[in-house]
Amino acid sequence: MRLRGGRRRGNTIIEFTLVGIPVIFLLISIFEMSRGMWLYHTLASSIREGTRLAIVHGNSCNLYPNSCAMRIRDYAGRIRDWGVGFTTADIRDLTFVSATRTITCPTLADCVGDAAAGSAYWPAGAPGAAEDAGGKRRTAIEIRATYQFRSAISMFWPGAGAGQTFGTVMLPASSRELIQY
Repeated sequence: MRLRGGRRRGNTIIEFTLVGIPVIFLLISIFEMSRGMWLYHTLASSIREGTRLAIVHGNSCNLYPNSCAMRIRDYAGRIRDWGVGFTTADIRDLTFVSATRTITCPTLADCVGDAAAGSAYWPAGAPGAAEDAGGKRRTAIEIRATYQFRSAISMFWPGAGAGQTFGTVMLPASSRELIQY
């Protein structure tokens, strides 16, 4: 129904407020969830690639006279190279687990650098590892890490403050494989 004198002018602003703002919130939410899923998938893929590098070099690479020994920084470099979109400071608690030792770096940057953890050889040969029919030792290794995901959507949550704080969610990833060498 049309009112006399053009009194419908304020309806557009009210309709936009009631419909437009929730639609904008929905679009931002979809983008942030998609970004979070992409980062999680990239983290899992990079951790899996670091584990794959470790399983093809195997237990006996660190035993004399082999020259295929790898250091933690070599695996961390592979993780960094496959982790497109990450900063080395945001990947935290990078842990390398084998049957004989566990090495943990606070951040990926600490593993890539020349710190004590980065220069350590890993995985070391496991003397008690079970052998298969071919005489190969099958030792399980694992690499774990978490990524500090900061989401812009948290500024819309009630009680988030003046819109300047961003929520942080820790995304974990791990990969466990048997050495194939």
